[in-house]
Amino acid sequence: MPATPAADGAPRARAGAAGLWLACMAAMAAGLWIDTLGKPAALLASECAAPGSLADMAWRHAWLMPASSIAMLAAALAPWPGAPALGTRLACAVSMSAGMILGAQLGMALALPLGVAPFAGMVAGMAAGMAAALLAAGSP
Repeated sequence: MPATPAADGAPRARAGAAGLWLACMAAMAAGLWIDTLGKPAALLASECAAPGSLADMAWRHAWLMPASSIAMLAAALAPWPGAPALGTRLACAVSMSAGMILGAQLGMALALPLGVAPFAGMVAGMAAGMAAALLAAGSP
């Protein structure tokens, strides 16, 4: 038995944060598949890389990729066994949404010079942005 409650909660918190990220990634991937059924991947990638304010980019992202956006938010907010508290999930959902949007920009910016397919760069950037946002939100 651990000596302090904090020692007991740390591994559980890490597992909850990792599970949250994995659940959001799986939901985003399923949503992206649905989104690409209706719109070409090249259009999604090019529009997500267009410059603008965070609000402009968020609007384009939600308009062009509604399934992935809604699926990621639903996965972040859904209660599941081992999930962090609602406040933590809400903070993570907000920060991961921003990370997803900004990561798409960064992924596209890096994809072209590296010779990576634009859509793959966008998706990798979104995943990295969501992971960075989860860490920045204070989840272990």
